[in-house]
Amino acid sequence: MRPRFYAPDLDPTAAFVTLPADEARHLTRVLRLGAGDEVSVFDGRGREFHAAVDVAVRETVTLRLGAAVAVPVMPAVRLIVCQAVLKGDSMDDAVRDATMMGAEAIEPLLTAHIDVKPSFAAREATLERWKRVALASAKQCRRATLPRVEAPRAFADWIQAPSAEMVLMFVEPAAEARVRPLRDVLAHAVPARAVVLLGPEGGWSPSELDAARAAGCLFVSLGPLTLRAESMPVAALAAINAIWVA
Repeated sequence: MRPRFYAPDLDPTAAFVTLPADEARHLTRVLRLGAGDEVSVFDGRGREFHAAVDVAVRETVTLRLGAAVAVPVMPAVRLIVCQAVLKGDSMDDAVRDATMMGAEAIEPLLTAHIDVKPSFAAREATLERWKRVALASAKQCRRATLPRVEAPRAFADWIQAPSAEMVLMFVEPAAEARVRPLRDVLAHAVPARAVVLLGPEGGWSPSELDAARAAGCLFVSLGPLTLRAESMPVAALAAINAIWVA
């Protein structure tokens, strides 16, 4: 299987493409590839090509483009994952898995019970880290599109104008809320886009649940067991895609 590299400036009509410096370093210093080695290159917008290394000198790598590659089909429903910011590597796991499961966008939220300082979550370096995690996940799972990773927003601000008309708010079993099984909710017409709203390790606050109910969010669950917060993106998106695809 050919190593994959990301080139956002890829022009499908050109014969060559130059990799960004970080991708070039990965090719030359980590994988130790050189002229003539075969790779794949994608633009993050759905196009991918076979390629061969033409020039590889430190941070300067030029690839000669070859034939177009058939890329995996994305989920029928465009899913936006709105994830309460998780602590430490757990947020990296959530971003990685949401990307792997085909999320169109990832919108981090600052909620009442997060265990992370909002000032840390709002740092530009934190956002850039999440974007790198999303890119690494897209490369690994052979996805040809990159999800949009937004800067964190306060839940109280976000809930005023959700990112889609259908918002599936996953609520932990212990919460005192009227929760419906996911399959029952998804038995209706399939939307073009939906939001998957996932909480932090400490769950949703009563005021957040009230605001979400007033905004028309649909309270759903995956059953009676309490799942780890970082496991929810892969569990929720897998269940949604299985129901809507079927």
